[in-house]
Amino acid sequence: MIEQKATVIGREGNIVWVEAERQSTCSQCQARKGCGTGMLAKHVGQRFSRLAVHTDEKLEAGQQVMVSIPEQALLSGALMMYLLPLIFLFATAMLARLTGVGELLQIMAGLLGLCAGFYWVKHQIKGHNPGVRVQTTEDF
Repeated sequence: MIEQKATVIGREGNIVWVEAERQSTCSQCQARKGCGTGMLAKHVGQRFSRLAVHTDEKLEAGQQVMVSIPEQALLSGALMMYLLPLIFLFATAMLARLTGVGELLQIMAGLLGLCAGFYWVKHQIKGHNPGVRVQTTEDF
């Protein structure tokens, strides 16, 4: 399980909105002074992510909670979000190439496939609960 502390910012029925500070490993890296990512993180400052989590627990705004997500859910989500649209892009571009259309139409078909891949992923993950859990900090 991957866990991170978050703050409840609102509630809508069974959905709890939480806000978590994005964490970076740059502070532990030896090359942080010469690395572009480390320098950018220093200048951008604190960044927060908002998440909607389904839960039946009685949580109120301002309450500290621990958000947990299984590693398998994170890996499958990353695979779905990054790899599938690229597969759609290459598949549609190759189909266009096999039909013998011009290069511009092949590029357009690839971009259309990429957009279709993102659209498909968006509708696949809508309403999907990957096992994200929210626990109050008193449970630890």
